[in-house]
Amino acid sequence: MKKTVLLLFLIFTTFWTVFSNPTDTTKITGKPLFLIYSNFHQGISEAANESNFDVKRAYLGYDFNLNNGFKGFIKIDIGTPDDNSQYSLIRRDAYLRSVGMSYSQKNFILSFGIVDNQQHKTQEKFWGKRYLFKSIIDEYGFLSSTDLGFNFKYKFNSKLSIEGGMMNGEYLSLQNGFLKYVYNFGIDYSPIEQIKLKLHSSYTGKISDIITSGFFIGIKPIKTFRLGAEIVTQAEVKESGRYWEYVYNIFAVYNLTEKINIFARYDVLSSNIPSGYNIPFNLAKNGTAIIGGVEYIINDNIRASLNYQDWYPMAANMQNTAYIYLNFEFGIFESYKRI
Repeated sequence: MKKTVLLLFLIFTTFWTVFSNPTDTTKITGKPLFLIYSNFHQGISEAANESNFDVKRAYLGYDFNLNNGFKGFIKIDIGTPDDNSQYSLIRRDAYLRSVGMSYSQKNFILSFGIVDNQQHKTQEKFWGKRYLFKSIIDEYGFLSSTDLGFNFKYKFNSKLSIEGGMMNGEYLSLQNGFLKYVYNFGIDYSPIEQIKLKLHSSYTGKISDIITSGFFIGIKPIKTFRLGAEIVTQAEVKESGRYWEYVYNIFAVYNLTEKINIFARYDVLSSNIPSGYNIPFNLAKNGTAIIGGVEYIINDNIRASLNYQDWYPMAANMQNTAYIYLNFEFGIFESYKRI
């Protein structure tokens, strides 16, 4: 399937390059994408005392600027598998993170293929430290960061924009009917330059009715300080009852200089107690996380961070974990802004 998608993409790119407008002599340009997240970490709790070097992710790709407002893109994600086996640190999974085409005209952009979900992009950009921790909607698996389908964004003015999309849900599905798709909608609003607001919601009826909604506020009262807070809820409606998951966080970043900043973030993940349960239904995944430290922007291509990260589960029979991390991000042509 991946080879087929890539082949179709190349054929479609060639088609538009050659036949879209023979009289348009606009030069076709491109920009490579190369980005690496690596770290050294040392456990400092009883349940987490290992010490390791790790390359968490590597992104490779290329963006094509075609004629008449069309663009093509392909990005490969090479990362650590999401499992706890003893081999996960030496294995790497590679997959097409995104591949497709987009069309833009003035304040409108439409993308098709394996594309980014836009629900978390405003928060992720405001947080600015994805190589350390993703935004909560992505970090805790409420929605996938990319999916197969289409999305659009329309910017009314400098203050207001809307977005929407229709996705397969986890790339591929053999189910029939329109209920299987994930439908996304979001609003970005900045009443003043110092405030960012994001309201988003998603729906799918693939297995049961699942509604994911969230609200984010980012405040930048002064040039050197920014504060953000977000809450996301996911409701799954079944015949046996309603199952709610909640995640919220708050973070702050203060720039000591143009190259050095300090930051702190606090996440909380919880779930409800449905009818017939005595404890939260998703207790094993509920807990709190803290991340805090200092970041040094070495140059336009490299940044480093010394930070503390922990996870305190809500289940009494699970142990706390805490680590000291030294994280690095390396990318060319500001690749971190294109992930």
